[in-house]
Amino acid sequence: MAAAGAKRKNTAGAKAEAEAQAQADGAQQAKRRQAEPIACASEEMEDSLSASEDCDADSSGSDTEMGDGETKLAGENTGDGDDNAAAGKQHRGGKAATNSEIMALNEAALLFKSNLFKLQADELLGEALVVAGTKETRGLDAALRQIREVLVALEEVPAVDVDAASNLARKLGVSIPFPDPAPPAGMALQLAFSAPAAVTVVGSYALGMAVRTRSGITVDVAAQMPAALFQDRDHLNCRYFYKRAFYVAMLVAGLRRSALNDAFDIGVEAVRDDARLPAVVLRPRTRRVGGSVRLLPCIAGDTLALARLGGARNSLRPSFIAAGAADEDAPPTPQYNAALAGDALMVAHMRFLHETAGMCPAFARGAALLRVWLRQRVGLGAQARVTGFALSLVLAWLVRQGRVGSGLGAHALFKACVEFLAARDFEAQPVAFGAALAGFGGAVLADPTATTNVLAGVGDGELAELRLAARAAALDANAADDRFARIFLAAPAPAVQRFDHVLRLDVALAPFLAPRGGAAARRLAELDHGSPVAAVRARIEALLGAALDAQARAVVVRAAPCALGDLVRAQRRHVFVVGLVARGDAAQRVVGLGPSPAGDAAAAARFRALWGARAELRRFRDGAIRLATVWGGADAAPEQRALVLPRMAAFLVRRHFAAHAGAADVLTREDREAADRDPPRAALPFAGTQPRALSLAPRLDGFAQTQGAGGAAFEPALAALDELHRELAALEHQLPLRVLALHAAAPALRYASLAPPKPLRGGADDAFVAPLPVAVEFVGSTRWPDDLVALHKVKAAFLLRLGACYAAAHPGAAVAAGDRLLGRGARDGVVPRADDCFVDIGHAASGLTFRLWVLCDREGALLERRARDLRLVPALHAQASAYEDAHRRWLLACVWRPRHHRLVLGLCQRHHPAASLTMRLLKRWLASHMLLATPGAVPEEVAELLVAHVFSASEAAPASACAGLARCLRVLAEWRWKDDLCVADFSAPEHEGDDDEGAARASSDPAVTGVWANVHGMGGEARKPLQLAFDAAAARGALKGGLRVATEDDPEAQWWPPVSAVATRRLAVLARASLACIDLCVEDGCDGRLSEMFTAPMADYDFIIKLDLDAVSRRYEQPPKSAFATGASQPEDAEELVAAGKKPAEKEVFKNLLPATAAASCQIGGAHSFKTRANPFGQPGMVGFDPVALFVHDLHAVYGDSLMLFNDVYGGSVIAGLWNPAVVAKPAAFACNLNANMAPVPKEEMGPSAGSKKPLVRFNMPAVIEEIIRLGDGLVEDVVIQRDPVI
Repeated sequence: MAAAGAKRKNTAGAKAEAEAQAQADGAQQAKRRQAEPIACASEEMEDSLSASEDCDADSSGSDTEMGDGETKLAGENTGDGDDNAAAGKQHRGGKAATNSEIMALNEAALLFKSNLFKLQADELLGEALVVAGTKETRGLDAALRQIREVLVALEEVPAVDVDAASNLARKLGVSIPFPDPAPPAGMALQLAFSAPAAVTVVGSYALGMAVRTRSGITVDVAAQMPAALFQDRDHLNCRYFYKRAFYVAMLVAGLRRSALNDAFDIGVEAVRDDARLPAVVLRPRTRRVGGSVRLLPCIAGDTLALARLGGARNSLRPSFIAAGAADEDAPPTPQYNAALAGDALMVAHMRFLHETAGMCPAFARGAALLRVWLRQRVGLGAQARVTGFALSLVLAWLVRQGRVGSGLGAHALFKACVEFLAARDFEAQPVAFGAALAGFGGAVLADPTATTNVLAGVGDGELAELRLAARAAALDANAADDRFARIFLAAPAPAVQRFDHVLRLDVALAPFLAPRGGAAARRLAELDHGSPVAAVRARIEALLGAALDAQARAVVVRAAPCALGDLVRAQRRHVFVVGLVARGDAAQRVVGLGPSPAGDAAAAARFRALWGARAELRRFRDGAIRLATVWGGADAAPEQRALVLPRMAAFLVRRHFAAHAGAADVLTREDREAADRDPPRAALPFAGTQPRALSLAPRLDGFAQTQGAGGAAFEPALAALDELHRELAALEHQLPLRVLALHAAAPALRYASLAPPKPLRGGADDAFVAPLPVAVEFVGSTRWPDDLVALHKVKAAFLLRLGACYAAAHPGAAVAAGDRLLGRGARDGVVPRADDCFVDIGHAASGLTFRLWVLCDREGALLERRARDLRLVPALHAQASAYEDAHRRWLLACVWRPRHHRLVLGLCQRHHPAASLTMRLLKRWLASHMLLATPGAVPEEVAELLVAHVFSASEAAPASACAGLARCLRVLAEWRWKDDLCVADFSAPEHEGDDDEGAARASSDPAVTGVWANVHGMGGEARKPLQLAFDAAAARGALKGGLRVATEDDPEAQWWPPVSAVATRRLAVLARASLACIDLCVEDGCDGRLSEMFTAPMADYDFIIKLDLDAVSRRYEQPPKSAFATGASQPEDAEELVAAGKKPAEKEVFKNLLPATAAASCQIGGAHSFKTRANPFGQPGMVGFDPVALFVHDLHAVYGDSLMLFNDVYGGSVIAGLWNPAVVAKPAAFACNLNANMAPVPKEEMGPSAGSKKPLVRFNMPAVIEEIIRLGDGLVEDVVIQRDPVI
């Protein structure tokens, strides 16, 4: 599909745009000639859509597994009335547009968008659809004819008993894939074989719905078993499935003895992972065939009595499982009956879909689009029961019930189907073609014969996941911009990206299953699922789904893929992956409400059995007395609330399945003790094989912590800011102007810093105290000076006065004034920045340090005016540029950063609490790879905008930091920054995933309201300026492939320093490797690999500057050592060893930290001495003193043209560097102002004609290294040259 997508982009782009625009222009001209009502226009549009659709359905087909899809009706208006009115007024020479013209413009825009989607869908189907009887399928059709000839000529096997049949199979070199349980000894069962009574091509290939996949096309062929092989009562006690298994074994033996064995690999696999339904698979050994073939044994519809296969009937007698058990009141076996009925109705279903294709010409192509979407967007896997066949029946129901017009095109049918899937609850509103289907519980999709339930055995979690995916596809299909690629071409996302929380359970199957000889009722219920794996999966999903219904939108349990034989081995350990989709704010509530014992005693008993010691009886403020589970206090931090849902899930699997976590456990000690106390009877003991539960959340969240966090939180800092505002406002009679507002711009004051701000208290590590920048805005005044120098002096006087008044009013506060220009001269040549003069206030109550500076609007106006005046004089353009840069810096400090701060604060505080931890994790990841807040790397604000983009996407926003980080990494890995606009939409605070009331409204009338009716995000008109700005930047060549995120306030993404293309490409490579690391953690069940994604590979850098750790003031911001631990035991602290007089152990070095080649070391000092005191500088209260950042700044100022430097701004111990190839790669002619340290090239290296050439010079790398060492005296410990520049 990736190749199809690339070709679609190249061939369908200009062609689709031109054809759609031509149709839109034609419609507009027709409307201007005759002003008809809008209803007539809508009818003409619908007729044109249906008439232009290319529909060729094959008339000889059938279907057992059809395409999949989601539903959504076209019909939203993408035009804007005001803009259209303005356009009409301009066209008519100043006259206002008429209503008919406005309607014509709106319909033209709608027609253009609909036709563009149609043309894209046609182009996709033209490349992906496989049509039988064409030149492309010539080899496959020939293989099908050959297979039929072999099948009808197979020899007959007379009836034998089970033992004789097993011996015969062994002689033929095959095994009989009997389901669980195997036929008991002495069972009166005769197994026979004869050639199929009919061989029919069924499925999507026969009906023209087959599409190419990464693994190729698979054609289903129904081999009808003769009716003489069966008896009237063979539907009971697995007799049919035993005979079917023997038939499959004889098919394999016969095919392997034929000439087909040379052209195909012949094997057996289970259909939908159901061990009762083995199928023969023929995979070609060469590409000339063009696809695989799957033989599906079936029976005629009248072979067995279908009336006995209803949902309320029992086909597995208790006496079959346990001798002497009574068969009365046996529980129904709906899944068993549905599996058998599916074989009997295979041809009938094919004929029904063929008739529907005759009624709706575009039905086959619409079903093909559904199949493409299901595989690309949902990725349900082989074990999913919601297959293409089920969605084809849904689409057929919509057509036959008149929900959609039979003349609609394939793209309109696709939209209608995804809208229906997004709003339909198959359990509350069963789907039936005629009379309601009785006897089946849960979700119901009746087959056309009203015999069986196509959704039998489909879990609620799988349907919920399908509903969420359909909702996202419906939104994308009706979005203002083109999202066709995201619907059909995007690869299926891994579990970590689809779900908010993922748990990996490694369990043994046997303890959960009833003994083979007893507990007949429970054993029958398990056998109804078809295999021990399916039974355990259903049990886990049912338990977690019922317990977490209020906290999770979907609880999906997937079993790891396994061979057919492993499905029936109950003693084998198996891996299950549990995916949780959180339900908005409900998933972060620390109190889970249960029933009232007085009102419902039975429900209260079930609640206590479910939660055990966690169930507490509590009285609430409204006077109600209810059972509840408590997972924290009211003052719980956001990161603690984000872990409530995985804690609940881990508690349940520990209590009911004895699944324990590893070293990093999401459960607290109290949780573990409560889970192990009084286990329920269902939690059988494990004989030395303890299951294991793995959650990535606790280990991953550990990287967002710091060594000096000490349990700090963000709320005290915000409260301290509010208190500071009140204290400053109380000084209004002592200041010339009253303080109007405080504008914060610190990441720590918007939940976005790596760690909460560290208070400066006695005994704390004061080597680095991060100041919190805050702009002070006074009430307006006309007496501010018009001279910039005088203005800055007045601002300094204001700050000095404010500091003195505050110190007098609060004796315990530490107040110090500062100026960044002192001792350094004028910054950037001309004008100081707006925040160069500041006053630091050490807040006595909180211990935090706020850095205050004055925000004055007059300053911005003066800078803009001065720059404009100087630009008018050509000789003063250099000064004008300096003032323009100063004005930009003023905007950055006084307008852009405060505005960005308010947006991010609202995102993290009110709308998406998980965004805070996601930003912190993303910043940790970027800083670990030395690509955060350094020149050419990602600014902190851009990292926050990237997270905002992920949380404001049309699909459900992530509710956990793990899912948020994974989606951010996917954006970094896959986004095409030169071609696609990336937008952080802050106008969508109410996300569609959190609006249950809106979802209910859409469900009540989906055809009218649509599932997108409750989304309050950025509309099409709001996105137009952003897209225009992006297109303009692309036209003038300003897009160099660097990361950029636009917002509604910053459509050109010019607020923040640009990210270089080199850094963006590096980020893409690292993001792909990190995503692969996360997937391996889930696959292998080892969260110790997560440390690899936060470890920077150092082999790609030219040189490494190692720093003295004692001089790294921000060392405390490094991750705690527990984050890098790979086992339960934690490494000992080196500082504690030094204090105890012991020698610390050698530090483990990751392999990707080692240089690629032998490196030359410029050792400076002796062995490193470990830091033994908090502040090695000897100066208390080191506010904002970061020697590493100052050193890197100086190196960039001196050698910025010769090298690029990278370092971890959060206390990294190394600085990595790359030489600029343009400067150091080859010698250059001697000239003045080379902007680099150059050395002359010796004449003997210049060749024989050196005397006639101009003197050459080359980059003097050894001298530059020595200068770096000299500049970093006391800070640089060693410089390692990993590779020399190519000279």
